Amino acid sequence: STCRMGEDPRLHVVDSWGRSHDVANLFVADMSVFPTSVGVPPQITTAALADRTGRWIAANWDAVRAGRRV
Repeated sequence: STCRMGEDPRLHVVDSWGRSHDVANLFVADMSVFPTSVGVPPQITTAALADRTGRWIAANWDAVRAGRRV
């Protein structure tokens, strides 16, 4: 829970897509965005989160590259 996920930049580090509220073009796609442990083993959950984030970045690449929030 070191990079808490949520929409309020005052309370959270990244938004629901793993995009940093403070650093442009920084995405976090690992277990640090979850508030608690998701169980053992966490590899599938981590892989699913990384896949979801990667697909979002690919679908919105022009905006990401330009540093615009979508």
